[in-house]
Amino acid sequence: MQNDRFDAIPIPKSLDAVVRDGIREGMRQRKRFHLLKTVRRSAAAAALLIALCTGVLCISNPALAAKLPLVGRIFSLVQEKVSYKGDFSDGATKYETAPAPESRPKSGADTPDANASHGGKQAGSPLVQTSGGLTVTVSEANCSAEALYLALCIENEEAFPADFIKTKNMDGYILDYDILSLKTDSYYDVPGLTRQDRPAGSGYSTPYYIEGEFADDHTFTGIIRVSLEEDLQGSGRAINRSTAQTDAELIWEDKVEQLPQSFTYYLEISDIYADLLQYEQEQAIDPETGETVTLSVPLEKHYVGTWNFAIPVTMDADGKQVVRVDQTNESGVGIASVEKTDFEIKAELLLPDNEPVYDYVVVICDADGKRLDSQGDNAEVYSTYGRNTDTVYVYVCDYMQYMDELKGSDQKIAKGALFTAKVDF
Repeated sequence: MQNDRFDAIPIPKSLDAVVRDGIREGMRQRKRFHLLKTVRRSAAAAALLIALCTGVLCISNPALAAKLPLVGRIFSLVQEKVSYKGDFSDGATKYETAPAPESRPKSGADTPDANASHGGKQAGSPLVQTSGGLTVTVSEANCSAEALYLALCIENEEAFPADFIKTKNMDGYILDYDILSLKTDSYYDVPGLTRQDRPAGSGYSTPYYIEGEFADDHTFTGIIRVSLEEDLQGSGRAINRSTAQTDAELIWEDKVEQLPQSFTYYLEISDIYADLLQYEQEQAIDPETGETVTLSVPLEKHYVGTWNFAIPVTMDADGKQVVRVDQTNESGVGIASVEKTDFEIKAELLLPDNEPVYDYVVVICDADGKRLDSQGDNAEVYSTYGRNTDTVYVYVCDYMQYMDELKGSDQKIAKGALFTAKVDF
């Protein structure tokens, strides 16, 4: 799937808030907001119903019936269907997720004991939380040096709206997976990345969506990707330092250079929602013409609650490979290094002093010269899944030329790049 597929996706009205809260000022992140039938009864479903009625499967709760074979193997079921693909099931940490009896969703009621800070201290697993009619389970994790991948199961006591299941119910939907939007806060038990360092609502990037599939109209299984690299870049605090001889200079204090092999990741979810296939008309001013225009804005269905998790994580740092390049063209544009993990690959750009990074695009192609797909929100972190990346070709392109002339053709990129490097791992 090429990145330009997302250009055709309608943008929800929440995008401005996502961009405002999720991207630190001064960092170039070419975001692609991955936008975004009730399950039809089949002969197999009818057979299952008969089995239930005759006592073959004595489970009365449909959400529980769906969950039993899902939790603990969400990675293996979903990892090839999301945009950030990877063999996450290999070497994944599987958590104990036996819920307390009272943690099952209760129609129209919260379960306060399940909502204590950092996942609560309930009789069952702290990685199973119920609130607002939804039970959220964190069942698996896989962590590279670049990103943390979390497998979640979200169960609804009532059926999710059919509009949420866009892969089955939305005409012209071009993705292979469904998406739920999230409102979250996140932090670590690492100095420089703690709750105090990343206070709620402070604008630090936190997970704002989960990709996956609906096992049925009560159960969503999906994967969240957490960019550890982005969190490290935003760690510490910015302060102004000045002397009598120099102007004020913005520097970072207490910046975290790397995470320990083992750490705790705190994920606090307060809203789970998605667009409906219903629209309302809103008036807006066209900034170019000054004319009033009418926009069709999708309505949203929200599930507000408190799902707080303290997730123990072990990073697989052994999968990280770094190849130094340290080459530039005559203008000083080039690549410092290329870093590859088990799931993704990226290159470090070299530029002349004071040259803006957003004027350039770094493209990485596999051993066959074909562009890799982006892995996550940063378009220049690429997926290695299912591709030969023992050798890669790295190209630095002028941004405007790339957008206007090159991006649709691997051959044009190779010929039009300002700098090219062949890298062997």
